[in-house]
Amino acid sequence: MNVLYKITAPEVLLELRRQEGISKIPARDLFSSAMNGLLYVIETDDGRVIFSMAHQERISRSLDVFGREVGSILSRGLDVWVAIPPGPEGTVLISRGPGRLPEWGSVLVGGWGGVVLVEMRPPQPGDFTVVRPGRSGSSVEWRPYGAVLRSVMGSGTNPIVLAHNAVLPNVFDVVVGLVWDGSHTGDQHHGGVCLLSATQNTAVSFDIMNTGLAIRRYYSNFSLEERVALRNYNVAPGVLLFMRVVQDGTKRRFYVGSNGKDWVLFFERPIEHVTEDLRFGVLVDARNAGTDFIVHFVHWSVS
Repeated sequence: MNVLYKITAPEVLLELRRQEGISKIPARDLFSSAMNGLLYVIETDDGRVIFSMAHQERISRSLDVFGREVGSILSRGLDVWVAIPPGPEGTVLISRGPGRLPEWGSVLVGGWGGVVLVEMRPPQPGDFTVVRPGRSGSSVEWRPYGAVLRSVMGSGTNPIVLAHNAVLPNVFDVVVGLVWDGSHTGDQHHGGVCLLSATQNTAVSFDIMNTGLAIRRYYSNFSLEERVALRNYNVAPGVLLFMRVVQDGTKRRFYVGSNGKDWVLFFERPIEHVTEDLRFGVLVDARNAGTDFIVHFVHWSVS
């Protein structure tokens, strides 16, 4: 240490001695502290600031106990500081008010049309899984505002299905926000919310179908379908529509709404066909259609 001190640049030694005169800490001790990674900050008369790199590395290693993922942000939790992992590309950190941690989300500029009265919650890739890929060329692409499901037009039942990873309780209230793009052609051109069971290999969907809303049952991993209810309903492409499924002890109710708060009941049916290990999802199928069918999945909630 003495040898290193002696061969240190003269301007640094002069500054150490000047700091010694101010702090009354011997210059050699200041130098030794810096070499051992302790605090070492020197501000010179000409505005230069000299920091101990060892000190910065020591503090950085201490912060690594909260999180080591590149892009993480440190935030104060209820008891200790916590690291918020980096969000999806294009998202922003949104305050949720005093007493709650901020979270990554999307700020809707202009929106999809209409008046929205709920806090939008875009789906995230880690919460959902493609359980059925659909026809060749069909896809799910993730955007800052959510997921874009594209079903390539073709014959036969062959939807693309994106399912939430968690199993639903026996009583639930599921809401999804969807925006669709496609033609009003095709005998089974549809997309919407579904309830599915891997145990029973069946599903029930509540979907937009051309100029109507339909309930249909699926069999054998979505390879066969049966429409069990249909009502006329005009849906405009490019406009946000909220679809809701509520299950109580004996019935399922299917609603639509334009603002996420006020609902119109379209169907009420017994709990049937798919009853075990339920998950919810979003499906799209451009069956016998004149164009591909795209659904933007921009919001979800479960209570």
